[in-house]
Amino acid sequence: MWPLKSLSLKITFSILFAVLLIFTAILLYNYHISRDLLLKNVESNVKNLAYGKALRIEKLLEASAKIPENMSFILESSDYSKEELQELLELIVANNEEIFGSCIAYEPFAFDPDSMFFAPYVFRSAEGVSFKYLNAESLNYFEWDWYRLPRESKQACWTEPYFDEGGGDVLMCTYSVPFFANKQDKEIKGVVTIDISLEWLKDYVESIKVYEKGYAFLISGQGSVITHPVEDLSTNQNIFQVAEERGYDVLARAAEDMVRGGSDFIPYDSPLVSGKTWLYYTPLKATGWSLAIILPEKEFTADLYKLNRDLFLIGIAGFIILFLIVIIISRKITKPLTVLAVAAREIGGGNFEAMLPESKSKDEIGALNASIRSMQRELKTYIRNLRETTAAKEKIESELQIARDIQQSIIPHIFPPFPENDSVELFATLNPARDVGGDLYDFFFVDEKHMCFTVGDVSGKGVPASLFMAITRTLLRARLSVNMKASEIMTAMNNELCLENENAMFVTLFLGILNVETGHISYCNAGHNYPFIIKDNGNVVELKGTHGTPLGAMPDIDYGISEVFLDHRDSIMIFTDGISEAIDVNENQYTEKRIIDQLSKMQDSNPEAITKGILTDLDGFVGEADQFDDITMLVIKWLDTAKG
Repeated sequence: MWPLKSLSLKITFSILFAVLLIFTAILLYNYHISRDLLLKNVESNVKNLAYGKALRIEKLLEASAKIPENMSFILESSDYSKEELQELLELIVANNEEIFGSCIAYEPFAFDPDSMFFAPYVFRSAEGVSFKYLNAESLNYFEWDWYRLPRESKQACWTEPYFDEGGGDVLMCTYSVPFFANKQDKEIKGVVTIDISLEWLKDYVESIKVYEKGYAFLISGQGSVITHPVEDLSTNQNIFQVAEERGYDVLARAAEDMVRGGSDFIPYDSPLVSGKTWLYYTPLKATGWSLAIILPEKEFTADLYKLNRDLFLIGIAGFIILFLIVIIISRKITKPLTVLAVAAREIGGGNFEAMLPESKSKDEIGALNASIRSMQRELKTYIRNLRETTAAKEKIESELQIARDIQQSIIPHIFPPFPENDSVELFATLNPARDVGGDLYDFFFVDEKHMCFTVGDVSGKGVPASLFMAITRTLLRARLSVNMKASEIMTAMNNELCLENENAMFVTLFLGILNVETGHISYCNAGHNYPFIIKDNGNVVELKGTHGTPLGAMPDIDYGISEVFLDHRDSIMIFTDGISEAIDVNENQYTEKRIIDQLSKMQDSNPEAITKGILTDLDGFVGEADQFDDITMLVIKWLDTAKG
């Protein structure tokens, strides 16, 4: 019963496995589609957020930048005293909270012919708005970027972040605008600046909150970190240096795009957030800076994970319910099969009276039940007929064995047959293709010096041929007398065999009479294969010529006769076509030519060796092919006793 229970389990698990695959595929497909849509939505949201924040920073910086640009026009059009410049600077700083400080720095001796340095500077401090001169030679503001860059380019520009030691003593960025003594000739008179404290910018950028652990940072147009939550990254470090030191290939590629003013949304490994994160960056076109925002993926996909988790739990619950339903259904389907299997096993074990369950259903199980019932009836009939057939076959086989024994007993099978006669050596063999065959051979002495020998092949196979063979041999011995010639014997036998031969059977026959003293043979060939004479020198001579049709084919035929003399140690070999026409597995014939080739190698051999040599070569040629005809061979070797 276990195999059918196993079938039930197979049905159950096959269905469940298919359902599980479909459910998993749907879940994965839904997850990937949802994730792609979520990423697009997040990208759109963060893009809008970054654009808004970047735009606000740009507006603040642009508004602040207008102040030194306007001041440059004022300074180019009028000359001011020290007190007026100080008041102007204090007014700018006091009325613009985003500005940390402002400075008007002059070219050497441009303000005071007696002073190389003149740079009044107003800035915010703990006491409020403070004032100082950046006139110390040790400061040498001419070498600072906020002065050197606009002086060299003769254009306004933002500096990289720097610590204003000796000035405001804070981390800042400066926007510098040159003003000219002669604007047409671009003759620099000095530089007016505003300073933006990075503490203010840092506070603003850090206020950009993206989920719980997301953050933003700002880099300059040359890759310097302006603001970053990590303290050691917000002290004027270069983003390319950071990427190289920490092996952030993604950051290095993103930084290259940032300084070119690019914008993108890419996967990123953040040092502040564990797990996968995403980086979005956008340029601040007015300053050449870039604003970057980091988003933790597990935070913006939390709802998606929760949704998929809920779907998974629902699917597991449905899977369990489906499992129970499928088990119930599969057991209901396989239960009748289990009963049928037990009955079929009993029938297969020989119990043809085994009870089969009643089934009125018209489905496949009902059809199987009907088929087994029909098989049960057919097996009963078949076994009964088989027993009768087996008994009849055993009887026939027994009778065929008796017929084989009788057939073998009526032909000579003791060798050497004439041990007292030194003139003749003889050996013969008959191997029927079936239990009994239609070939025959015979030999016997007619008188003291004449030996009759014959080989025949009856048409057909099996029992009819064997009976015809027995009749032929009986007629030979009955009709032969001392003074009869071979042709006369053939004529008499032919007429007898033609009588009441309704099946039109016939036999090819070679009949010879050997004078054992002289080696003279008189012979008659009734449609049989040509015999071969093996000469003592190795030559093989074929006794060609036929003296009439096969016996039993047509009555009142006069047969001819021929004669031949054997030399000392010559042998004569008579055979049936079961040898020459034998075929191998490729249907190639053995042929008489091959017989001649083998005989030519055995001129010194005795009849038994010649016979067995031909049979051995024949077996090697035929191989695995079936024997389709009787094989018969008779070999006689004559020895001239006068020659010793």
